[in-house]
Amino acid sequence: LLKAVPVPDPEKKVEDIPIRGEVPLSPIDVPPGCRFHPRCPYAENICRTAEPELVELERGHYVACHLAERFL
Repeated sequence: LLKAVPVPDPEKKVEDIPIRGEVPLSPIDVPPGCRFHPRCPYAENICRTAEPELVELERGHYVACHLAERFL
């Protein structure tokens, strides 16, 4: 299977997509609420105060986001 993966073209330039917002300085000292809210463009008040629970949206597909169902 690994040999079926195409070799990327080293001549092709790929644009980096920056992640906006703040990245925590320490993986231990995370912000309250959802740990991704400082850099999530969709974050709302609930994201800043309550940590989302891990829920199964479909069989075998889990997500921990207060807004996940909105983006399905």
